[in-house]
Amino acid sequence: MRDAEETPGDSSGAGLGARLVALGGLELGQFDPAPAAAPAGPDAGRARDRRRRVISALVAVAVVACFGTAAYLFVSVGGSTPPAVSAPPRKPAPSFSGADAAGPRPADHGVRAEDDLHLVCDDRFYPSAPRARGGVPHPVLISERAAGTDYRTSRTLNQAAYAGSATQRRMWAPEPAKAQLVACLDLTGSGRAIRDCRSGAETRKLVEGRYLLTVYEVATRRKVAERPLTGTDRTCPFVILSSAGDTLYSAVEDQQLFEQLRKRVEG
Repeated sequence: MRDAEETPGDSSGAGLGARLVALGGLELGQFDPAPAAAPAGPDAGRARDRRRRVISALVAVAVVACFGTAAYLFVSVGGSTPPAVSAPPRKPAPSFSGADAAGPRPADHGVRAEDDLHLVCDDRFYPSAPRARGGVPHPVLISERAAGTDYRTSRTLNQAAYAGSATQRRMWAPEPAKAQLVACLDLTGSGRAIRDCRSGAETRKLVEGRYLLTVYEVATRRKVAERPLTGTDRTCPFVILSSAGDTLYSAVEDQQLFEQLRKRVEG
């Protein structure tokens, strides 16, 4: 019967070790360097209670410390928001002035043909050309762009150029290299409807043509004059170009151009 009973020391040691293992995998020997059996009696029970409370407190402190450290690292390292970085100031766009700005360009050669003079209506000038200074005459070439085209053609006022003297011919139909002025005639818009014009099986509407007449000096592309015009030729054209599109525009008559240019050309 004695062999079947457990001694108080064995019972307390085995029970405490089992409970510690169940709580955290710790063995009593890790905290009790002397594996001697605890004395039996009430004092032994109180000692076991104190030991349990101490171990539980240590475990709780360790757990709280672990969670506190993890929370601190998360806030200070992973959870913090990086400071906003402002975009670098944008550099202002470079400004252009003088020769660098867009504008008329000098040609690297003199006037050789009428095509060179047509370029004055765009952005070219010819420093070697004779200047329109002093008294008249100031020879002129008339350059016009027809509706629906991307090229310019020369226009001669036949009555002024060929019905008079040689001097008038040199003013109104000059040699290209001797021209001092270029008169650019460009269609800018349309006005009210005038009539329908039939061409074969097709019918096109004729409307008022609105134009801008601009006069430049060949040597400098200095603007000498500018005048809006409305075409007064309201007749249907004898030939209708396919490039004209569905709308026809009243043309500027020779007499209109002569009246606008005569004073600057002839004086």
